[in-house]
Amino acid sequence: MELADWFSSVAARRWPVLPGTQAELAQLRARNVDLIHFSDLANLCLSDPLLLFDLLRVLGQSAAMQRNESTPTVEQMLMLVGLEGSIRRLGPLPALRPSRGVVDAETFEAVGDWLARGRVAALVVKEWLSIANEPKVEDAFVAALVYNLPACFYLLQRNAVPDPPLLQAVSAAYGVDYPKLLEAFARAMPLPPGLSAMFGAGGGHDARRRQVLRLAVATANGLEHGWWRPQFVAGIDAAARLVGSDFDTLYSVVVQAALSVGRHPRAPAYAYPARYLAMLEGDTRRTKMREVASLARVDDLDAALREAIRALANELKFERVMYWRFDAGQNALRLKYQIGVAAEHPLKRLAIDLAAGSFFALLSSRPQSFHAPLAARARLAEKYPDAFFSTVDATEFAVMTVFAGDTLAGVFYVDNVNSGRPIADDHYLRFKTLIAQTSRHA
Repeated sequence: MELADWFSSVAARRWPVLPGTQAELAQLRARNVDLIHFSDLANLCLSDPLLLFDLLRVLGQSAAMQRNESTPTVEQMLMLVGLEGSIRRLGPLPALRPSRGVVDAETFEAVGDWLARGRVAALVVKEWLSIANEPKVEDAFVAALVYNLPACFYLLQRNAVPDPPLLQAVSAAYGVDYPKLLEAFARAMPLPPGLSAMFGAGGGHDARRRQVLRLAVATANGLEHGWWRPQFVAGIDAAARLVGSDFDTLYSVVVQAALSVGRHPRAPAYAYPARYLAMLEGDTRRTKMREVASLARVDDLDAALREAIRALANELKFERVMYWRFDAGQNALRLKYQIGVAAEHPLKRLAIDLAAGSFFALLSSRPQSFHAPLAARARLAEKYPDAFFSTVDATEFAVMTVFAGDTLAGVFYVDNVNSGRPIADDHYLRFKTLIAQTSRHA
């Protein structure tokens, strides 16, 4: 199929949205229109590139919009269509779901994964440009959401996941580099012309913004292959030079973006970017939704907690892992799940009192984590009278709270009690990432 014919086949139909999006659309349609705000619908469009695409096509077909080189915000687009018109158009869109022979489970998973990467890239480019004091970020945000869409339509139409990297496979299929294909896609649909400009090359005022966009997309799309790869690190370093910041600041933006997408999933695979950050160095095994009872698919908190305990011990190799459940009646923490605690160890009988002024009372006051190397652990034991410090071995540890909304659910604790091995920064980061994923089920 020629490129123009493929674009025509994409434009000839309206596409379903992700399951979580369709559920929220149904809730919006059930409400009185006077209770719906443009901002509610705009945020929903920005959370699902498939829904956003449907809206962009409406505006892209406007002759006035095609003469305007600037891209309006999504909320402004909705205002142009009107609230009732937007609800009528977007509300009936069906949900994309696995269906054997139509959209197989592997295809559904891959589409959700690549759309999630676009969402991560959008959050990243928004923050990176804000760090650079760029006044315009919305068009870059929208461009990042759209970036992987042609590849996702390629997956859906073929109902097969290619062996080469997806964007490379799409480029090879049509004999054109993906950025050029993306420009042509935006013109063919058509989408607002400002988006085509963001995908293009060249200099001018927007050159830096386009460069930062490409680096943000490459960073999000490259998470699957490992955060430790030199190419991944070099991309963030390059972005840091462009925006006048440093690697650590920009990397933390990537982590927070991946966690944010995982906490608000439109499809199960929205949790994948955060899981890629939790991989051990050198581990590039692809986790399949249909093979693993992943955290993204676990609805029961206890099952999610057990899965987290297993992952902390088996994948991150912590020698002792404990989950302390909050007992509201006693205002205390009690050990519920553990690996590495001896049968007769007093920790199994300990109730950690959350009396005011204690370490665990302070820790449990809000969602947070804490890493205590040996020196810090010694200072804590001296400063706080918690019975925990006299009961547990004097070793480096890390802790993190789990909250259900504003309510404490429990606390995770990890250490390497047998070997005394320090907790490396990357292991602490992946510990936090994993527990943050688990907290979504609280």
